[in-house]
Amino acid sequence: MKVLTILSNKKADMSARKLIFYCVVGFVLVAMFFLIIWLVYSNKSDISEIPIGLENYLMVQRFLNSPSCFAFQDKDSNRVYQWTIDFKKFNQDMLNKCYNEETTSVKAYRLTLNYGNKKITINTRNWEGFLKKAETKNVIIYDEGKIQRAELFIETQDAK
Repeated sequence: MKVLTILSNKKADMSARKLIFYCVVGFVLVAMFFLIIWLVYSNKSDISEIPIGLENYLMVQRFLNSPSCFAFQDKDSNRVYQWTIDFKKFNQDMLNKCYNEETTSVKAYRLTLNYGNKKITINTRNWEGFLKKAETKNVIIYDEGKIQRAELFIETQDAK
């Protein structure tokens, strides 16, 4: 008799309701885990992808805002005036110093400055004459103490 009571211990029995409950909870937890993984998942190549047009935008910013390019820099305070072109700096030599196109994998640029009745065009050495993309920027010209508005027409070519 004692043997039967040991084998039929009520505390060790698992009812069918509990078994069904644990199966359903296990299924829900696994489904929630995969749902969270799917929602949080991000493609790492998308994170490292450079947005279209960013390279051109940064290059235009360099042309217009860097004192080593065309931006006007006050000699007394060393302040650089953004989007203000020093007319003395806007020449082919300064463009060659500012933009190094030694490799063939960089873009080519042609810049045309419309200032008053003057129209000055300079281009990088790798410019080949065909137009890929163009944009016009309104800029300010500093010319021997005078400040005036002008337009800068920027043409871009992809590297071959």
